[in-house]
Order: sequence, then structure tokens, then C-alpha cells
Amino acid sequence: MKTLFDPDTIEHAYSKLGSMAIVGHTTTSSCKIWVRAYRKGPWRIVLSEAPFTGDLARLGEMGVLEYFASVNAEVIVSPTIEINESTDLTATFSMSGLKENTRYYYALISDIANEALVPRRTELGSQNKYYFRTLPANPEKLVFGYYSCNDPFSQRPHSEAAWPYFYQVLKDKNAAFCIGGGDQIYVDTNKKQDMYSITDWLAKYKNDIIEEYTRDGQLDEDGVVALFVKKYRMYYRLYWNFPSLQQVFQHFPQYMTWDDHEILDGWGSYTKAERQELLSRLLQSDDEETNGRLIELLFQAAKQVFFEYQHAHNPDTQVHLREAENSACVWDYGYTVGQAAVYVLDVRGHHDYERAEEQGNALLGDAQMQRLQTWLERDEVKQAKAVFIATAVPVVHWGKLMMKGEFLKSARDDLRDEWEHESNHKERNKMLDMVMQFSQQQGSTVTFLSGDVHCASVYRISSKHYLHARVFNATSSGISRKPNKQYTEALMAKDGKMTGSDHYKITCLNNFAGKHNFMTVTTDFFGQETEINVDLHWPSDDDDITSRRTRLE
Repeated sequence: MKTLFDPDTIEHAYSKLGSMAIVGHTTTSSCKIWVRAYRKGPWRIVLSEAPFTGDLARLGEMGVLEYFASVNAEVIVSPTIEINESTDLTATFSMSGLKENTRYYYALISDIANEALVPRRTELGSQNKYYFRTLPANPEKLVFGYYSCNDPFSQRPHSEAAWPYFYQVLKDKNAAFCIGGGDQIYVDTNKKQDMYSITDWLAKYKNDIIEEYTRDGQLDEDGVVALFVKKYRMYYRLYWNFPSLQQVFQHFPQYMTWDDHEILDGWGSYTKAERQELLSRLLQSDDEETNGRLIELLFQAAKQVFFEYQHAHNPDTQVHLREAENSACVWDYGYTVGQAAVYVLDVRGHHDYERAEEQGNALLGDAQMQRLQTWLERDEVKQAKAVFIATAVPVVHWGKLMMKGEFLKSARDDLRDEWEHESNHKERNKMLDMVMQFSQQQGSTVTFLSGDVHCASVYRISSKHYLHARVFNATSSGISRKPNKQYTEALMAKDGKMTGSDHYKITCLNNFAGKHNFMTVTTDFFGQETEINVDLHWPSDDDDITSRRTRLE
């Protein structure tokens, strides 16, 4: 029976997200606002420089434009978007014509004036204040936040962990935006903590799913993907249904990328033979071809839902949802904020360990590496005094002892994910050469921003070939995933030669483990001088915030 495995009919111990808003890509004059509504229908976003007042519940039974005109409110009203189940009741509104460095309040309002159908027409922004600030054109100080590894279910009791503290720090520092560095959800790995892993679900119902979706001896793959899409949407609605996370998302512009846990643990880090062995263990070894195909269809579903919930509110890139066009999808992107430039890499969407030996480009691939090169050659990036490159996995973090642990099968995929793994040295060195040359020629500081490893660190990367380059790597992980034990500090990289290179050296400026954490980056532009400080923050035992600052110099 389909009801046995249909995510829409599975009873969960935890409540799922209903309505929600995310402020996305924001400039001096525009903003994307992503929403999930509780019901289908025609919806609008309304912006105002002043807090909303009046009858937002019913709007006097008038149309949206008519109502705000009647109360002489100066507002910006979006075109109507017909929100429906095809995108899980999500939509992204693109707002333009905004003033720079200005706070805007926003509300999600229904066009339907029938009280029997929509009792409360303003779903978001009536009683609770939803707002964001557009970017200043040329700020003298720029502050932004960085987080990764959101997993409130990874320990008991389930907890928002550092999210409430993150929100407070962002408010106190008047942060301009945030970067979500990957693993914003976990579709796996939490079996012990009562969260149903997607692989456990598939293993339990695989045969039922195949029977249900087989037509005339052929698997209805579109139907299977649609089923898997429901499952991935469910995880987002569970993992994002926490108040402090939502506060961060609805007030500060979010720039997101994915890592493996939005897809499957270790995605792209196995050979075909290893993947088949793993699937035989997880899904029964009765039909290797079908097992492999089901996993490919899982990726198709993960990709679609990643776009719906995360990438839709990023800067626009070329995205195709058809499987035949996977290789043409672009999940990486760049943007500038005054004298700072940011590029967010995708180390998961095209990750393929089997490319490493033959081509040496397993993480990014040649096309993405070229896009990064082209971006660095843009005039506005060359003129930037501070450049930040987000990569979900660190360029440098773990030491040699940890990286030699591939003989442990349980750690193999995690290590192959890393830039420090020997299979990724060629691609890493190519990227570092590119970035070092850029830093030396332009006189700007380049900082890699990373997550993934469930602890934190800051390193300087130097080279005798680029004596005037200033390159760093700052890592923060995880904001709510159960942290690594404190003893893992001993396994982090020590000062000295970078593995896999004859001229790169690393210097540890800061590291710690054992705490949920997040990061803020503060860049001060003093005329010709630029000062960059990385602050690592974590909750202290007395319910306060502990911070540790590292100046990048």
C-alpha cells in the first residue's frame, strides 16, 4: 500500500514547518524574498519603510493595492504569485526599486478577500515584525555571519544550540548578510536520535516502491522522483522548524550552498564498486542495477528540493531540473558588497571521486574552476580590498594523522570530501595558485570560509612563490550539529608544510573543538588600509556568548 511509505501520510514525532520567510540575495536596490505559505493561492509581498499598522488581518475586504492606498501607506507591492503544491507551496519574490542602506518591513498577504477561505490574509508580518536592510553602496565597515551544519536532532535533548546566540550577535553587530556553508539539513546519520534516515526509509520500503511504480515492466522514474521529492521536502520542514533559525533567516540576507547531507552522506566520495558495496548493504543486494538507479533518482529529488528551499533565493545561475542536463547546472555564484567580493563554490553538485585519478578535478570540475578564474578577472573583483571564497569543506584543517585514516572505512568518504585528501591535491593546488597570484597582483586579502568538520579553526596559507600574497582559511562548524570532542584539537593541522605541495606552508592562528559555534567576519576599510577580523563565537556555560578574535595579517 502506498500509504505505508508516502511521506505525506507518515506520522512524525516532531512538527513540520508551515509558513516561513527567508531574505535572500540583497543589493543596494533589490532583494529576493522566499516564502513558504500554509496554503495555495495568490500571494504578494508588500514592503514598507515604516512598520505596518491597521487591519492587516482582513484589509477591509479590499484588494491589496486598494487597501494600502486607502490608508495612505507608502508601500512597494510585488506582482501576485500563484503559489501551489508543485513547489511545496514555496515561491521567491524579486523586489526592486529599493533605497540603499534602508530598513524595509515586509508582509506576505493573500489576494483572496473571502474570509471563509482565508481567515487571516496577512500570513507573515502582521503581528510579528519581519524586516531586512538593503546594502549600503560603499560601507566603511562590513560585517557578515557564517554558519554550517544545522542539526538540532543530533543530540538529546534536541536543541537549537547556538542559533539564538547567532541571532543576537548578528543584531548587535548590524550584520549585512549571512553565508550558510552547507549541511543546512541532514537526511541521514541520526538514527540513534529518533530521526528517520532516508536510507533506512528506502531500505524498508524499496520493494514496495518498486512494485507501486512499475508499469508494464518499466519503472516509472518520474513517479519515483516525485515520491523522493516529498521525502526531501519533509526534512527541510523538520529541520527548519525552529524559532531562532527562522529569526536569522527572516531578518538577514542568506547566501546558501549545499554539502553531502542535503543529498546523502558522502555523496560523490565513493568509487562505483564502493558505492555498489554500500548500496548492497543498505538496500539489499538483490538487484544492483536497480539499487544504483534508485540512488541516482534520489539525487534528482535532492537537487530539485535544494533549488526550491535554498538556491532559489541565491543570485540567479543556470539551473536545469532535468537529469540529462545535470552537468550544465551551475550552483556556484559570486557577488560584491562595496569594496568586498564574495564567491560561493559548489563542492557537491558535481563532486565525483572517480574523476580524481584521471583528471584531478573531483570537487569542482574544470568548468567551475574556469568560472572562478573568470570572476577573479572582473574589474569590480580586482578592485575589491577583501575577497572571500566560501567552500563547504576546508582548504586546510585536519592534520596528517587524521588524513591517513582512510583505512577506516567509516571515515573514508569524509576524508575524500576534503581538499586535504591526496586525491584533491592537484585541484587544490591549482586553485591556490590562482588565488595566490590574484592576491599578490591586486594587493587584496583572500579568505576561504568553510564548515563541515564540526569544530573551528583559522589558518594562514603562505608560499615562497607568492611572498606578498595574503591568503587565509577560516572554518566554523557546526551551529547545531553535535560537535566533535575537544581532544580532536590534537588532530588539527600543525604549523609547517602543507601536504601535497612543495611550496605552500600553513600557520595555525586559532582552533578549538567541543563547542557549537558560528563565525562573524568584520572588515574595516580605512582609506588605503583594510583590516579583517574573524570572530569565532560559542555559547558559554553561563548562557552567555564567548568569542575569540583573530586578526588576518
